[in-house]
Amino acid sequence: MDERLKQFFRRAAWGVALALLFVWLAQRQPEHDQVVIEEFLGLGTLINVSVYLESGQTEDQFDAAMHDIRPLIAAYQQRWSVITDGGLSAVNQALAKGEAARIDAELRPLFARAAALSTASRGLFDVRVGALVDLWGWNRQEAFGTRPPADVAIAATLAAIAAAPALDAAHYGPAPGVQLNFGGIAKGDAAGKIGASLRAAGFEHYLVNMGGDVVARGRKGDRPWRIGVRHPRPPRAEQPLMGIVTTQGDETIFTSGDYERYFEFEGQRYHHLIDPRSGRPARGLTSATVITSDPVLADAASTALFVAGPDGWRDTARAMGIDQAMVMGADGRVQATQAFADRFQASTGVAVTVLP
Repeated sequence: MDERLKQFFRRAAWGVALALLFVWLAQRQPEHDQVVIEEFLGLGTLINVSVYLESGQTEDQFDAAMHDIRPLIAAYQQRWSVITDGGLSAVNQALAKGEAARIDAELRPLFARAAALSTASRGLFDVRVGALVDLWGWNRQEAFGTRPPADVAIAATLAAIAAAPALDAAHYGPAPGVQLNFGGIAKGDAAGKIGASLRAAGFEHYLVNMGGDVVARGRKGDRPWRIGVRHPRPPRAEQPLMGIVTTQGDETIFTSGDYERYFEFEGQRYHHLIDPRSGRPARGLTSATVITSDPVLADAASTALFVAGPDGWRDTARAMGIDQAMVMGADGRVQATQAFADRFQASTGVAVTVLP
């Protein structure tokens, strides 16, 4: 196997193991026999679903619910993938031909959300960056261990995006040189759909963990769910967490960071979170975590805050209606809103500065 592919799979396996470890560490209490768990792969990550069974509910009922959820997510992945045949792929194929694309009815709700969130973030979240994502190689496993694209290629792609129309929910294009990528919003939408399916099946207390990004509802018996926030640069192997958040009702906790998908070239780390303004990986932060009740908003906002950087994340949070947020800078400093800091149990050695 090519060494770059070996590196990709090592990192993927390590990321999955860490995602599970963080949830385990945060839940570290005597295990309750009324909690049932199932895991499966989807959307390029490991999806972990934990449900607290109330009186009268059985594990067989949970298994039946998961039997419906698995194909739901498989179909969702097909619909929004940029590398397999599906609804979004068909849109991108039309754009590549210089044609306008009609947006299928099943895609329109998320197209509308993406357009609104792009406006709210002042363009820091933008699904039109698909050609940049591809240029940097993040749609290909062999991207790991390569070099940055040429400046002229980045500039040409940015020019194409600048000349393209804003996103529309019913149709899009023509937009020469533009490709759409919903990777910064689809995971949140999918997690929300899993939660909706669980509620429809009668389960009111659950945790959906999408590779470390979490949608939580209800409680774990007489205790709330506890979610670990990963430390992007852990000082010691035995301290992988920045701290723990204890959930309060229905909440989504999403983190964007530079530590999962990246390669290094000439001593510089290049990660997958692209700044739509520069066409290059965003600089200044190593992670951004948000808490909100809306998983789609959480997914997009964690990306936008990361892209905004140390000087802009607070204003971006306000603009997107995010009251609870925390970031770690490249210098190791941790900043948070008051609402986030009030409920965050920081690990030893992690000092949080509260911004107004």
